[in-house]
Amino acid sequence: MKIEKKVSKVAVYVRKSREEETEETMNRQQAVLIDLCEKNNWSWELFKEVGSSQDLAEREELQKMLEKVNLFYFDAVVVADLDRLSRNVIHFGQIKMLLVNAGVLVVTPSKTFDFSNESDDMFSDFMSVIAKSEYQQIKKRLVRGTRQSAKQGNWLGKKNPVGYKYNKETKKLEPSKDAPVIKKMFKLYLEGLSIKDIAFKFDHENVVTTIGLIWTPAGVSRLLNNPVYAGHSLYGKTTQRKVEGKRVTKKTKKEEQILAENTHEALISQEDWEQVQAIKEKRNFRPPSLKLGKHKFSGLIICGICGGVHSFQTSRGNKKRISSCQTRQYNGDMTQYSVCPNKGANVSEFEKLFYTELGQYADKLEEYVKLIKGADKGKIVNREGEIDTKRKQIQKLEQSVKRVQHGFIMEVFSESEAQQQIKQLKDQIQGLEEQIEQLRNQEESNHLDFVEITLNKIRKVLTGGEQLSEVEANDILRDYIEAIFYTKTGNNIEIEIVWKDIVGLVA
Repeated sequence: MKIEKKVSKVAVYVRKSREEETEETMNRQQAVLIDLCEKNNWSWELFKEVGSSQDLAEREELQKMLEKVNLFYFDAVVVADLDRLSRNVIHFGQIKMLLVNAGVLVVTPSKTFDFSNESDDMFSDFMSVIAKSEYQQIKKRLVRGTRQSAKQGNWLGKKNPVGYKYNKETKKLEPSKDAPVIKKMFKLYLEGLSIKDIAFKFDHENVVTTIGLIWTPAGVSRLLNNPVYAGHSLYGKTTQRKVEGKRVTKKTKKEEQILAENTHEALISQEDWEQVQAIKEKRNFRPPSLKLGKHKFSGLIICGICGGVHSFQTSRGNKKRISSCQTRQYNGDMTQYSVCPNKGANVSEFEKLFYTELGQYADKLEEYVKLIKGADKGKIVNREGEIDTKRKQIQKLEQSVKRVQHGFIMEVFSESEAQQQIKQLKDQIQGLEEQIEQLRNQEESNHLDFVEITLNKIRKVLTGGEQLSEVEANDILRDYIEAIFYTKTGNNIEIEIVWKDIVGLVA
């Protein structure tokens, strides 16, 4: 292999071409490329991509390599094939442009490419189209193989559904020790209990599974929706991808899913499963007049009696309302319950109180800004004092975590109650630690800027400036408000706003 340009330092890029490729395959690919480097006396740096995503933003090792390419670290990039960089023609073109601008070659075991050369550039485009076509054919063959295997009754899921175990010899699902729990859950729902009732009942009756399932309404709902309990296998219902560093799950289209019927022993009859779906659909139906999207107070209004989160609805005349609290209080033997007495109200009634308090908070911020501007540096804003106060708050919260853990050991709290309280406490600790970090990094002028930005945002919500949308208003309020405790007794509404201590104003 003759290389005209002098090459001394290279990037070795290794990645999966397909999801089903193994670690062993990647190691072989890596060994071949490193051997090529050593034969040519090149110094090399390895970039090994574990995932097989086609999205460039999700390929962290590729991004690291391209950053160094831009800084002229390398003379060449060594890969097994061009399609390891990307099969997407547009993405591949973007990568080529970066390589050309940095004067970097691409070396494969069979050919060296200089994309500043017209013939190499055209040849690479041709290879990219062929690679993409081959990949699509491979995907189709894999889908066909998966469908065929599923139709034969083989279980292809990564996890066993609750109530089933996997038989390695037959490759099929079989009922497990948890099967009676699942059967009871469906029976109770058909008898009229709601998903909340079932979750509460199982939690307080200490109904356990071999995997230690925590009973929640959302979890019960997912189990009731699963056709696996009627003896069928459904694959590809959701897909995952990274968006801005976070893994997001999305539902797939029905035609993209694989449904194989009668693949294993059913825990409930097909008739019962269909009846459960019909009941769920009926219960979940809400007239269009009652539906409401994200509201400026969504997730903020907490019941002042029981601590539940209030939802919203649209009443007649298109008026927005805070819904009555729906939290259920059960008696000792779980046979009866009462609903929290906190009633709903028109949002306009609530807003009169809320905006009065929000205005008072804005006035305090304005006074605070004046104090900072008129004071000597460090005189009013005692950063070390603020940091010390927050450290003490963290210590108290850490002690609270230990008390909850002790309470769980002494059976004062259930597992789910302990986990929920510990999570809330740890979230508060994390928030305080972030605030301490901000205080350490902020100069006095930066702190003043931050307070003024906060004030402007609060004023924006107060005036509804620039046609502020409900979603934008909610985002701003959630930045500065921890919760709004709401209680309605008779015709009287009382609220208490708990502010987040992010500007050092909350005592």
